[in-house]
Amino acid sequence: MKPVHIVILIVVSIGLAIAVSFYGDTSKYVCFKEADSIAVNRPNMKLHVVTTLSKTMPSTYDPQKDPNYFEFYASDTTGMEKKVVYRNAKPQDLEKTDKVVLIGYSRNDYFEATEILKKCPSKYEKK
Repeated sequence: MKPVHIVILIVVSIGLAIAVSFYGDTSKYVCFKEADSIAVNRPNMKLHVVTTLSKTMPSTYDPQKDPNYFEFYASDTTGMEKKVVYRNAKPQDLEKTDKVVLIGYSRNDYFEATEILKKCPSKYEKK
C-alpha cells in the first residue's frame, strides 16, 4: 500500500468516528408518551418536547425556600399533561409564551427539564 492510501484510509476512519459520535449525542423531538417509552431503554437520552403551559394546574416556585426549583405542568402536542421539574430559576415571563420547548429527561412520574426554550410567535406577526 502506498503512503497516500494509508493517509486517506486514516482520514476516512476519523471522519466516520466523528460522525458516529455525533449521532449518539443527538436528541429527538417527541411527545410525553414517547419520551416515557424511550426512557425505559435509554433513561439518559436527552429529549425535546414541544408543550404549552397548563393554566389550570398550579406551579411551584419559592425563591426564598429554594431558588433553583421550579415545578409546573405542561401539555404536549397530543394533549397529554405532565408535571415538569426545572432545577433552575423560573424563566422570566414564562406565562406569556405560546409554546415552550422542554429539553431534558423523562423520569418515572415527571419530566426533568434541563433547558426551557420559550417560543412566542406573536412577536413575529405583522401589526
